Amino acid sequence: MFPRAFQSYIPRSHCIEQHTYGAIILTPDNEILVVQGAKSGKWSFPKGHGRLNERPLEAAIREVKEETGINLEGVPYTKERRFRSSGSRKGGTYFVFHLEETVPIVPEDTTEIGTGFWCPLSRLPFLKKNMDLTTFCSLNLHLYPEKI
Repeated sequence: MFPRAFQSYIPRSHCIEQHTYGAIILTPDNEILVVQGAKSGKWSFPKGHGRLNERPLEAAIREVKEETGINLEGVPYTKERRFRSSGSRKGGTYFVFHLEETVPIVPEDTTEIGTGFWCPLSRLPFLKKNMDLTTFCSLNLHLYPEKI
């Protein structure tokens, strides 16, 4: 058993269970990419679980490709953000990407994702949100794009 201080440690070198990896993708027009869960109908950032021996960034890029058709391979990320569900050990690591323009969204896996769209940051609080977007909005990050 690990000491209590290390029980919530999330390594950066490899993926772990009960943690999700995803991306926060923005355009110069302050639009942010969100996807809608096919079953829940809730909006979230593109994300998913990592595979054995997969690095967190690799997992995030793979999930974005599967859920949106957007290939971020070779695109540099600007920041890494972590969100934890309140009262839960579950959480997520999100890599922030700034694209030069809006690109089409064509999900490859339609069993999990119903649709996606480029949402103006100002509209995020009004969506039916998953935990990651709820946490993002509770931190008021949608009001300050420069802090994302």
